[in-house]
Amino acid sequence: MSEHCHEKECCCHGNHHGHECVCEHEHHHEHDHCHGEHCGCHDHSCACHGGKETDEIKKELIITGICAAIFALSFIPFLKPFAMVICLIVTLVAGREVLKEGFEDLLHFHFGEETLMSIAVVAAFLIGEYVEGTMVALLFTFGENLEGLAVARSKKNIAALADIRPDTANIICPKDGDIESVPAKNVEIGTEIIVKVGERVPLDCKVLSEGATADASALTGESLPVYIEKEGILKAGCVVLGNPVRGKTVSGYGDSAAARIIEMVEGASAKKGATEKFITRFSEIYTPIVIVLAILVFAVPLLFGWLDFSESAHRALVFLVSSCPCALVLSIPLAYFAGIGSASKNGVIIKGSEYCERLANVKNAVFDKTGTLTSGILRVAEIKTAEGYAEEEVLRFAAAAEALSDHPIAKCVLAKAEEMGIEIPVGEDPSETAGEGVSINFDGKRIICGNKKLFEHEGILLPEENGANLYIAIDSVYAGYIFLEDTIREEAKESLAKLRELGIEHSFMLTGDNEHAAAKTAKECGVDGYYASLMPEDKVGKIEEIKKSGTTVFTGDGINDAPVLAAADIGAAMGMGTDAAIESADIVLMKGGIAALPKAVAIAKKIMTCVRQNVIFIMAVKVAVLILGALGYAPIWLAVFADVGVCLITVLWSLRLLKVKI
Repeated sequence: MSEHCHEKECCCHGNHHGHECVCEHEHHHEHDHCHGEHCGCHDHSCACHGGKETDEIKKELIITGICAAIFALSFIPFLKPFAMVICLIVTLVAGREVLKEGFEDLLHFHFGEETLMSIAVVAAFLIGEYVEGTMVALLFTFGENLEGLAVARSKKNIAALADIRPDTANIICPKDGDIESVPAKNVEIGTEIIVKVGERVPLDCKVLSEGATADASALTGESLPVYIEKEGILKAGCVVLGNPVRGKTVSGYGDSAAARIIEMVEGASAKKGATEKFITRFSEIYTPIVIVLAILVFAVPLLFGWLDFSESAHRALVFLVSSCPCALVLSIPLAYFAGIGSASKNGVIIKGSEYCERLANVKNAVFDKTGTLTSGILRVAEIKTAEGYAEEEVLRFAAAAEALSDHPIAKCVLAKAEEMGIEIPVGEDPSETAGEGVSINFDGKRIICGNKKLFEHEGILLPEENGANLYIAIDSVYAGYIFLEDTIREEAKESLAKLRELGIEHSFMLTGDNEHAAAKTAKECGVDGYYASLMPEDKVGKIEEIKKSGTTVFTGDGINDAPVLAAADIGAAMGMGTDAAIESADIVLMKGGIAALPKAVAIAKKIMTCVRQNVIFIMAVKVAVLILGALGYAPIWLAVFADVGVCLITVLWSLRLLKVKI
């Protein structure tokens, strides 16, 4: 243990905040990548932006405030002779980070907002406009720290959503049976652990106790406790209720159910959408162009004698300050980040900003049937009898045949018999044909209950082919059939209606079930069309066909849905589903079932609306101030507003998305 702790401290250079250390390491190791791709060091979309925590940012704001107070002293009459010295000291202290980053970027031929600000500050002092230069440094630093504080808080809010995995585990020592608390990431697969009442499960484990009751709401969103039988899998992130649970780990720290959710949430902003990528490329091209234009604004009037040196330099300075692209570079990624955080609060994990853009433009919604539009719980929907038999009699014979089976269909038949108050007789000489059905002797008669294959093997003629689940025969004579159906999810119909209101033009259902079951489900749910009796590869073909008419989202939950989820423009996995489905999906509907899909679409539309509003507002203000600045009508404070003021406004506008509730 002590070696491990020492190792960790050494790696982190004395810093015990694991996330900061990793980010700091990556930042230095991939310095060129950061500068070339705006990985977050300039677009503020990841934690490596300066590595600042909330406390550090608050400290910087205090220093900036003190500097502003000292700067105010330069306006006192008897201190005017020292004004330049005061301004220089204030600029070097308050703007130290900006100036340092700006000149470092310049040496690497990277032209970011810090480069523009640094050039503007130095130019202001060179032409004697040191008051304006100090104002630029103060306001820019103040704005940057306010923005950093907003970003840090939004990251903290999102991190809290994924705070479902404890860092320690109580292992049971095999030698003496003592319990020892160790870092969960050091626990190997196959280690016995104990989770006390009220504690979260640190790693996926097989239950060794006589069962476990747990609160799985952090994973599934369902408020009702779940019961895991002995030998069942208790997933990391669940809270143990009732009694302590003894288990054997079946996954590592990074492979648990909780770890996958955390990875999806923390990595959501890593995938950039088309708009975000455009902003990154735009700022890289835009900044050097602006610098060249600022030089022209300074040089051309001077060369032709239109303006003197001071006025030309002042106009160029205003042009430089107002043209800074930081509002675009910051507010756009932040809008995506805040929107993804809001989606997480509403039970939807969106794996990247590119999927926000697709969701906002989706035209076709396609669904799997079982477990998506339906609950997966079977019920008896129809009992049809041959001439001479009553429904109760046929159901009684079927229940007698299925009485000893634990198959889901058998349980469904027995439940219906119990509901109707039918006494289930005890048969003799039961015989089961795997995958086909069962038969028993009862009251001197041979009762056969099974599917079409069993009846074909027995040579019993069926009067019609109707896709029934069970057929019943008495002494080799057809007596009737029982049709079972999956129950429709309560929220299915309403969710489809909401999707239509959000602009979804077409809805389809893809299922491997027979035509009869598919048609009934499609009608009850209200989908526009359906395709039945499909194999997984057939579903992929149908998705490719549907995609031709517009952006398509597919929602499913089973392992057989993984290829379709990957083939769709947007794949949405239901709940925790299967590992394959979650890995293939682009968004995960963590709670609320299919009702979470309209929420995801609505939030995506709000994100894209916010992004468009920010871009229009930023460009309109900047173009106006750039023109006014070039013509000599814009004072320095207006240029600062076009930079820092606009940036703060768009940041606050983007952060509204964190509070969105659908």
